Amino acid sequence: MNGRESHATRSVSAIGSEPANTGAQPAGRDGPGHQSHDADHMAERLQASQAHLDRLTQLVNRSSLVVIEWRNAPGWPVMFVGARVAQWGYSPGDFTEGRFRYNDLIHPDDEPRVNKEAANRFAMGPDEYRQEYRLRRADGHWAWIDDRTNLERNAQGEVVGLSGILLDITDQKEAEAAHVEQTELLRLFYDLPFIGMAISSPADKRWLHVNDRLCKILGYPRETLLQSSWSDITHPDDLQANVALFEGMVSGASNAYTMRKRFLRPDGSAVHTDISVRAVKHADGRLKHMFTTVQDVTERLDAEAQAQDYKAMLEQAEALVQLGSWSGDSETGQTRISAQLFRNIGLEPADQLPTDEVYLAQLHPEDRALVAADMARNRAGLPVGELVFRTDPALGPMRWLGRTVRTIDRQAQGLKPLHIGTLQDITATVHAEARLKALNQELEHRVSQRTEELRIANQELEAFTYTVSHDLKAPLRGIDGYSQLLMEEYGEQLDAEGQQFVARIRSGVEQMGELIADLLDYAHLERRAMSAQSQALRPLVDKVVAGYQLDIEAASVAVRVDVGSLNLAVDADGMALVLRNLIGNAIKFCAASEHPSVEVGAGREDEHIRIWVRDNGVGFDMKYHDRIFGIFQRLHRSEEFPGTGVGLALVAKAVQRMGGRVWAESEPGHGATFFLEFSA
Repeated sequence: MNGRESHATRSVSAIGSEPANTGAQPAGRDGPGHQSHDADHMAERLQASQAHLDRLTQLVNRSSLVVIEWRNAPGWPVMFVGARVAQWGYSPGDFTEGRFRYNDLIHPDDEPRVNKEAANRFAMGPDEYRQEYRLRRADGHWAWIDDRTNLERNAQGEVVGLSGILLDITDQKEAEAAHVEQTELLRLFYDLPFIGMAISSPADKRWLHVNDRLCKILGYPRETLLQSSWSDITHPDDLQANVALFEGMVSGASNAYTMRKRFLRPDGSAVHTDISVRAVKHADGRLKHMFTTVQDVTERLDAEAQAQDYKAMLEQAEALVQLGSWSGDSETGQTRISAQLFRNIGLEPADQLPTDEVYLAQLHPEDRALVAADMARNRAGLPVGELVFRTDPALGPMRWLGRTVRTIDRQAQGLKPLHIGTLQDITATVHAEARLKALNQELEHRVSQRTEELRIANQELEAFTYTVSHDLKAPLRGIDGYSQLLMEEYGEQLDAEGQQFVARIRSGVEQMGELIADLLDYAHLERRAMSAQSQALRPLVDKVVAGYQLDIEAASVAVRVDVGSLNLAVDADGMALVLRNLIGNAIKFCAASEHPSVEVGAGREDEHIRIWVRDNGVGFDMKYHDRIFGIFQRLHRSEEFPGTGVGLALVAKAVQRMGGRVWAESEPGHGATFFLEFSA
């Protein structure tokens, strides 16, 4: 064995004994005999020590330990390294022949620390020390090394060499890292924010560990829970069932259980939870503790209860209007129908859907083929529409059913369509429609009858009009003529009173003639056809104003016309009649004003054309607004303002016939404004 191997081996274990002192003789012993005996004894001791060293060397070579010796020089050149360096892919010659410097193989992140610690040991000791660092393997991976180094110094205390034992602790490091990672994962899992977790004792049910989420679910601080047991805050109605499951786990009958239970919060309210309990056991099978997960299902149960309430309300609403609902998934073939749909086809509600045969057997024989074909199209994902069919009258009173459908296209998801819809009992509607049809037929008969009666009445009205225009006008002309002759031939023989009587006769005849003319115009307006054509408004207004020129001049009325260049689709004669009456009335009722004025204006508002005639005359009280458009309606005596009371009735009738509307705004003593409005 060379000196380096012996030195490295001795760093593993103290071997041998103190060497013999050959420079002195033991006391009481002298002579050649005694010296020969001592020499033999020393040789035996040396041989035993060498054998022990050989065994230790073999043990080192068989182990994963790497014996190494460095020279104290830059880069830590290796003077000797054991054959076990091959575990990292190197041969001893790679180091001793200078192909690698040991320092270059140390991980860059570890090298500064390793060199600094070595420098400290060189300077201050101790000469035996231990380091852990990563060493690059020949394949480029890193091996964790446990380096136990011993420094050799000369008489001056200078370090002249280093020897050590290198142990590969990569598996240990990886195991430690895996343990740390697993511990962290367990901590993260334990602290999940959406699920409560706890570890409890099987001996007394006490909480041993609880996470933050469980504290939040139960409403207690962690300290309070760790000083109590889960049975202390379990709802009394759930405790017996929970304890029975717990005892089954303690006895070994089960290794896990789940249940829905309630815990009591500090304020006395109950929180509904789903708990899952698992047994955690020792290696010998004894129960160590219980691991529990707790989920707060209060909101879910509330939502389920609310959903049940909504479902009950929906079923009540469906029953009230006899409206059943359904859905059919063409992709899965799954169909759902409501309880009311069962009733609509004459079946009792059930969890199991009726077969096609049972369903079709409830329908009218004449409608079964139609419904069967529709069902096939629905399941195939083909377009379907609304459907009306009947129940079988042999099974009870025949009912009419109306099926609606809405198709949800799912091509984007690569799925066939989903159909949803309703099936409503429309018997009452069908019967109502039948009655309505009969009423419509009766109404049409009545309308025809009334139309014929109206035609006859119109003929009689025309005959009456002819009579008025001829038979009544003829006597009036006679009265007018003779009264005029009376005044001309015998006027001088009549006193003042007699002349006044004749004047009143002639005035009455004139007024009667005007009334007959207005009545004829009104009757004619009812019968004549209106021809709506585009008319320029300004020429119509100018023509009417020109017709009143003498009256305008006589009363010194200031007339202002501002209608722009508007056109509107109206009957020309009808519009002339309207303007004639409105402008004539405005002149008549403002003539007595200090500065009489009349304004005719027009403008466009949204999709309408509005025309107005405004005066500063006597005006009227708005409470009589609707009355003034009635026939023979007057607000002033004829002595004050002459007229027949038919003019505004003619205006209202003409505007109505032309599809417009008329209204007025006024105040007594402040004039009046009459508005006309037509579609643009």
